[in-house]
Amino acid sequence: MLLAQTGDGIARVGPDGPQLLDSPGGRPLEDFIVGGRLAELAALRPVKDIDWEQTVPAPPVRRPGKIVIIGLNYRDHAAETGNPLPAFPRFHLIPGSAVTAPGATIHLPTCAPLRVDYEGELGVVIGRTGRDIPESAAWDFVAGGTVANDLSARDVQFGENAALPMPNPAVAKGFDGFKPLGPALLTADELRLHDALDLTTEVNGVVRQRSTTAELVFSIPQLVAYVSSFLTLEAGDVILTGTPGGTGVADGRYLAAGDVVAVTIGGIGSLVNTIGAPRSGRRQEEAG
Repeated sequence: MLLAQTGDGIARVGPDGPQLLDSPGGRPLEDFIVGGRLAELAALRPVKDIDWEQTVPAPPVRRPGKIVIIGLNYRDHAAETGNPLPAFPRFHLIPGSAVTAPGATIHLPTCAPLRVDYEGELGVVIGRTGRDIPESAAWDFVAGGTVANDLSARDVQFGENAALPMPNPAVAKGFDGFKPLGPALLTADELRLHDALDLTTEVNGVVRQRSTTAELVFSIPQLVAYVSSFLTLEAGDVILTGTPGGTGVADGRYLAAGDVVAVTIGGIGSLVNTIGAPRSGRRQEEAG
């Protein structure tokens, strides 16, 4: 199933667009993900057709307990950044507060507005809590896949920002709004059948990244098994599986206020966000 959380409720997305489901008690999609009850949504009757343009999309999980960022998981991205392929998955953690919705305006950080980069990625949402998960059982712990943009302030990431003069990938990737997710979730039973989903990132309509998930160095089961060997993966957590080549860090084409970034994954949908100017003042409570 392809499911979406909207301002009208949970929708099941088909060839003709999203259909609003008669969800018991108006519960959000996140409740079904965390509760391991996504299969129940297949039996719910559609209430009405809805239009993407007339509803407010939301991420499948609004505040993950943690987001696991996988680095250098495409050969061409490792090559463009001058790094060797890792022998084991490289990962670090960022806060769930970085998540924002499809369509939201993502403001450049006041302290780091000049070298913000895009990274189109497949995001994997965990649907069952586990530790030391065998690779052979990994799909049993996955709720599904969504579209993600792993925005990164490269100067903070590499320790080249005067406000934070040390390499800090967690902060660089954890600014408010830097992890938009959506617009839909492809459930694991269907996601596991597609090992070559097309991935494209466009900035202002110009293609910057074009690849396929067949190019992942470490597969989804390998990532789930490896990460869970170090820490518990909880239902609702999200793993971002890495980005292909074509990022701004390779050629200095960073994002600026007014840019529109669209990440599209075949079979799931397009995640579109506008980049906004830094907010005035120090208080930033919410992206959008």
